[in-house]
Amino acid sequence: MKKTFKLFTLIITFLTLSNSCFALSIGKIDKLVNNTELDKTSTISISIRDTANNNIVYEKNADKLLHPASTLKIPATYFAINTLGYDYFFKTQFYKDSDNNLYIKLGADPLLKTSQLKEAFQKIKEKNLSTFNNLYIDDSIIDKKEFAPGWMWDDDVNPYTPKISAYNLDENIIKANVTQIDDNTMTVSTLSKYPMSIFGYIKKDAKSDYFEINRYNWNNPELVEIYGKTVIPRQIAIPISSMRRYFIYNLDKILDDNRITIKSTLYASKLVPKNAELIYEISNPITPTLIGILHKSNNIMSETLFKLAGGQTYNSTGTDDLGIYAMIDFYKKLNVSFDPIIIKDGCGISRKNLVSTNWLTMTLDKIYKDKNFEQFKEYLAQAGDGTLNERLYDLRGEAWLKTGSLSNISTIAGYVNSLDGNTYSIAIFIENFQENQKEIKKLEDKIITIIYNR
Repeated sequence: MKKTFKLFTLIITFLTLSNSCFALSIGKIDKLVNNTELDKTSTISISIRDTANNNIVYEKNADKLLHPASTLKIPATYFAINTLGYDYFFKTQFYKDSDNNLYIKLGADPLLKTSQLKEAFQKIKEKNLSTFNNLYIDDSIIDKKEFAPGWMWDDDVNPYTPKISAYNLDENIIKANVTQIDDNTMTVSTLSKYPMSIFGYIKKDAKSDYFEINRYNWNNPELVEIYGKTVIPRQIAIPISSMRRYFIYNLDKILDDNRITIKSTLYASKLVPKNAELIYEISNPITPTLIGILHKSNNIMSETLFKLAGGQTYNSTGTDDLGIYAMIDFYKKLNVSFDPIIIKDGCGISRKNLVSTNWLTMTLDKIYKDKNFEQFKEYLAQAGDGTLNERLYDLRGEAWLKTGSLSNISTIAGYVNSLDGNTYSIAIFIENFQENQKEIKKLEDKIITIIYNR
């Protein structure tokens, strides 16, 4: 009886100390957040949840609906990869029908390169196939909406938010070199022969590195204005204005180089007929996109997977709407409700997305307990990887996080192990601030470090 009483006393003592330690951690977070000027002028939302029991152990403004930015990529990508499968391949297929017509069936492959198209037509030429009556492009795999609802029109020249299309090619950007002309002036030249005019003025500056890129689609979408300052020569990326135009431009050049003749030069959109013969296929695995999405926050990859998963679920052309419906159905099976959450895309760019940090940690907790989590975890970015490459080095192997950044918005979410042996799902949203993003992210890191040292 005495031994039982002693054991019971030890358990109570341990739980008391544990709760006391966590209360101390909560106090540190409160003091850190409440003493910052941000708490007066901006919105700070925090949710910390113990994955062992799904209990919320800390929250601040955690039910407010805010912009998740790229933290949305965790639940959206988990849904997409579990819908498409880890063995999914993006396929760009080449067919020939009985009337000697050539068909290119696009797979919306975000990994597709012009070099792969070149190789494909070289192989087709080796099969003594050098003349076709017509060339048709089957672009039905996803819809033709290149921007999702709520994407900002002035993001058109942001290299991190290029257009999404069935015609995905070369990451949907053109790379350009900024090189020095004289002691004070730099010039810009593209690495592609694609007809794009660049006008602007770039100065050499020992202290500044700033670029402003403008494109006026209503006037001339192939005219880009670039102004700025740079310390050293560098490479910049310019989003392509029309993916179909860019794809066909490269296609024409490849056909000419391989002396392949298309009697009709009108490349109409048309479905591949059932009796057509597959003559070549470009195939790229899905798994590299998981690194691109979760480590580098690649929006083309995440948005493409989201649409494809919606299309596959409903056996239809992939769209954002179908992706949303399929994602809601997917998470219903994990007992996650989307009321009153609003999702408009699969990558978090849309300003119409509205998510609470409590909803996000709850969803992260359900993912953590799901049978497929361990395979997914292999692709999550650890501290020190990707967009976290200069952050939280001491927590490597103990934190798996996804960052998010939009104008005046900074977010971070994921999983943190603590020194007490527990794992916590966390979400921090900070928005409507004027401070430098780096300063905001320092605050996020301090909160996460407190959780780790719990």
